[in-house]
Amino acid sequence: MKMKKKLASVLTVIMLACSLPWQAQAAAPIVSNKPHKAPVATPPAVSEARPVKAVPEPAAVKADTAAKPAAAVKASKQAKPEKKAKKTAKKKSKKTKEKQSKVQVQQSNWRLKVAQQKLQVLGFSDERPSGRMTEATSTALKSFQKQHKLKADGELNDATYQKLTWEAFAKEGIPKVKGKEIVSRAAKYKGVPYVFGGTTTKGFDCSGYVQYVFKDCKAKLPRLADEQALQGIFVTQKQLRPGDLVFFTTYAAGASHVGIYAGDGQFWSASSSKGVMLSSLKDDYWKQRYYGARRVLITNGEVYK
Repeated sequence: MKMKKKLASVLTVIMLACSLPWQAQAAAPIVSNKPHKAPVATPPAVSEARPVKAVPEPAAVKADTAAKPAAAVKASKQAKPEKKAKKTAKKKSKKTKEKQSKVQVQQSNWRLKVAQQKLQVLGFSDERPSGRMTEATSTALKSFQKQHKLKADGELNDATYQKLTWEAFAKEGIPKVKGKEIVSRAAKYKGVPYVFGGTTTKGFDCSGYVQYVFKDCKAKLPRLADEQALQGIFVTQKQLRPGDLVFFTTYAAGASHVGIYAGDGQFWSASSSKGVMLSSLKDDYWKQRYYGARRVLITNGEVYK
C-alpha cells in the first residue's frame, strides 16, 4: 500500500511537471515575423448619431493664403479708398444739388417778392414783383448792394433784405413824429370804454384807438389791426421802442389785437374788458397771445440784429 501511494505521488509530480510548459506557452503572446491584422474595434451604436466635427484647416492651406503677393494686397487696399472717394463725391454732389434747390425755393417766395417791391420803391427796378429770382432782380440787387457797401453778389441775403426794408421804410414811413409824443397822446384816453367798431372818444375798439392816437399826431395808419400789422418793419421784443406797435392773436387768427408800446414792457390798448388801459407784455394772458411787433415811426431808428 505504501508503494502504491509513492507511485501515485510520483506520477502526480511528473504530470504537473509536463503540464507547466504547455500552460506557459498558452499564456505567452504569439510572436511571429509575419504581419498580423489589428483587431477591429466595433464602434458603439451611439457614434452614428453624433455630429461630425469640422476638420481644421491644414497648416499648408493657411500658409498659401498668407503668402499672397504683396502687389495684389496693395492693389486691393488701393481699390477700397477709390470706392470710398467715389461714394464721397456722389454724396457731396447730391448735397450740393439739394442746397441749390433749397436756395431756389427760398429765393422764390414772399420775401423775394417784398424785396422786389422795395427795389421798385427805391428806383432800382421797374420789374413787376413775382417772387422769382430773375436776371433783372439780381442786377438790381447788385446795384443796391454796391450803393450801400454790401457784398455785391446779387443774392438776397439777410443783410441785404434788412437794409432794403429799412431804406424803403425810411422813404415811405411816418417821418418827424416821435415815440414819446405818441405814448403821451395814448395815455390821454385812459378809461375810454371799449366799443366794437368804435373810432371816437365815446368808445374805441383796439385798432380804432391806435388809428385815432396816430391821427392826433398827424400820422396816418390803416383802420384794421391786420392791415396795421403790414406797415413799417418787423422788430423783436428786445428791439421795441416807445411808439412801436405790438400785436396779439385774440378772437381771430393772426393779428387781431393791437396796442402801442409805452416802454418798460408795457403797452396801451383798448381792451374789451376795461377799455383803454396800460397792460404788461409779461401778463400771462398777453404773453401767451403775443403775435409780433412793427416799427412805423422813422424816428425810432433803423433795426439791427
